[in-house]
Amino acid sequence: MSNIPLLYNGPTSPFGRKCKVAALVLEIEHEEEKINIYKSRFLDEFNPLRQVPTLIVGNMTITDSDNICLYFDSISKRKSIYPNERYWECMTMISISNGIMENAVSRYIETSAIPEDEQRAKSIERYEKKILRSIQWIENKFDEFVSDHLTIDQISVACALDYTSLRLNSNWGENNPKLKTWLERLTENNFMKSTLPGESFKYE
Repeated sequence: MSNIPLLYNGPTSPFGRKCKVAALVLEIEHEEEKINIYKSRFLDEFNPLRQVPTLIVGNMTITDSDNICLYFDSISKRKSIYPNERYWECMTMISISNGIMENAVSRYIETSAIPEDEQRAKSIERYEKKILRSIQWIENKFDEFVSDHLTIDQISVACALDYTSLRLNSNWGENNPKLKTWLERLTENNFMKSTLPGESFKYE
């Protein structure tokens, strides 16, 4: 098998987008294949959870977006996107960003794949509260993690915010002006423009 990393991704996955952005920022040569996760039984051989992103490197499989980003960073000749001076703060910010994505995905499934009369209003409300509370938490820590050197926690936050706008709405920016302005500037970069979500596959 080729030693050029192959990233199995989805058209809208915020986790897959995080990996794609990291690869572009770190200048990692790779191939990307966007798949319909609901019909991609072949992926079970590599990832029994059948989840994207999944990275194939030769005979090695790397699952989970955080592991994939760490791998890209480990083979890059560019400056690390994991800041040593605030490593644990960075990892915590990544976890919070992941939580925003997870809750946004869960809310989307609840509102799009379940008949309206069977949807759980309280669950939807909980998802939304967690998302907005977490964004406010990040806004309050803005000056602690945003810097001129783009780091993995910034990438994670950006993907989480964009996905919130896609699956919920962009009203989060009204109460979080620093993040709103920062994301608008960051989105002007090609690594964000070229990784914008595509059309979703139908949940099955």
